[in-house]
Amino acid sequence: MEKYKILIVDDESIERDAIKFILNKELNEAFEFFEAANGQEAISSAALNSPIIIMMDIQMPGLNGIEATKVLKKILVNSKIIFLTAYNQFDYAHEAIKLGVEDFIVKPATNERLIEVVSRTIETIQHEKEQAKTKEMMASKLEQVSKYLENEFLSSVINGDIEDDQGKEYLDFNGVSFKWGMGVVVSAKADEAVVTSGLRLQVMRRRLLDAIDAKISKIVSMKYTVIIKDHIYLLILGDSQNELLQIQEKIRKILNEVGSLFATEHQLYSDFGIGDICKRLDCLWKSFSTAKGNCNKRIPMKDARNEQDLQALVKSLKDKDEVAFDKYINLVFEDIASGSESLEMIRIKLYEHFVLIRERVSDNIYESDLYTYDLFNQTMKIENHHEAKCLLRDFCNQYMEKLDKQKADKTSIILDKLIVYINLHYAENITLDQLSSICDLSPSYISKVFKKHLDTNFIDYVSSVRTLVAKRLLKNSLLSIKEIGYEIGYVDSNYFTRVFKKYEGMTPTEYRNKWYNGDTQEKEGEVIEE
Repeated sequence: MEKYKILIVDDESIERDAIKFILNKELNEAFEFFEAANGQEAISSAALNSPIIIMMDIQMPGLNGIEATKVLKKILVNSKIIFLTAYNQFDYAHEAIKLGVEDFIVKPATNERLIEVVSRTIETIQHEKEQAKTKEMMASKLEQVSKYLENEFLSSVINGDIEDDQGKEYLDFNGVSFKWGMGVVVSAKADEAVVTSGLRLQVMRRRLLDAIDAKISKIVSMKYTVIIKDHIYLLILGDSQNELLQIQEKIRKILNEVGSLFATEHQLYSDFGIGDICKRLDCLWKSFSTAKGNCNKRIPMKDARNEQDLQALVKSLKDKDEVAFDKYINLVFEDIASGSESLEMIRIKLYEHFVLIRERVSDNIYESDLYTYDLFNQTMKIENHHEAKCLLRDFCNQYMEKLDKQKADKTSIILDKLIVYINLHYAENITLDQLSSICDLSPSYISKVFKKHLDTNFIDYVSSVRTLVAKRLLKNSLLSIKEIGYEIGYVDSNYFTRVFKKYEGMTPTEYRNKWYNGDTQEKEGEVIEE
């Protein structure tokens, strides 16, 4: 039997006891009673115990029943409140309606009136619960029907069993306007030595789809998904061809990331393919067909020769190794051509290679939407193997040039950062290891940067900075030679003197004396500003 929690709020304990006694005696219900002597206690008790019925006296010391009800209605939305009052209920009718009070009981009330009001309130509670349960069941059934229709729609699209108008009618019914679309297919297979149960494999595929769906939902506005046998199918919709073109690269990254995670943690190995972008629903079956055809030939493939060739080509680009580049550009194109049954397949795989090369060469090389769109159009317009190979070579040459420029720009930025750090921390014991942690480069590489771009080594550069600061202090302060040595990072004043003499051809004392006598001239801008 369901237990009803009732909170009785009255400043008279005898009234509270009487209500409990009558309800327990006359009603065949299970009750759990809570009591409060004023409005403040009622709020505390209600927040702690969540009663479904609150019987509230109106006139109480402190916070009265009406004020307490205003608070309770905010924290217990579904609770039913019954007013207890010694005054004519019509005096409070207007306020009660505004507050949503369930009923009134005028004190002193008969047992029959008390039983009538509480019984009717319990019936209302039960009715609302049944309505909520029915609504929840209907929503669940509607969701199941919607998913079934979605699966049927997507299956028809995949198999080419739907007309363009029929598909658009279904989408329009769901508030979706079709403009462009593309198919994505994921094949998921498990290690049979680890996953021996077919049911477990189905569950793992569902989890894989959920993981993919969660990430792709962040980058696409509309999609449909279904699992058919060993494959996961995704229909991705977009407002323009260029939008879907950009999404393709993001989807590849997501599928690679999720696939690697499931392979490592669950021994579920996945390959994927992405089909052509289509403007008609009744042509999307071709996109899914292409995607499925690429699914088991996807690049990169684990331990496949084309993956090794692609890695070697990327390395030759990064190292600017022209001999290796000539070798592997030919091998990579052979991989593309030999794994493709038609010119259309070569175009698709060639563009996939462009995307993969771009991802692996550098994440920091920016490409405009226009460049990506033009590259896609160029790839789709090639007419023979020779044009495809030339486009691949041109693309890689462009990236080799971009890498050179990027390295030069990066070195300049790193050097500026190191110089600023040294100028701020010259008085400390700066080491190459410290600089290495700042810019995430090896100490040996930093040393080469100084030698190549400043024509000096790291130690000499720090010493020259300290010497410049020392010259300023010698001219503009009354510090002793020893104190100046401490200021710029030399504990041993004799060593400071030797270093200063190496750069200036005189000791610090001699330099100061000449300055005071007006015998020395400084090169413009040589003193570091603080």
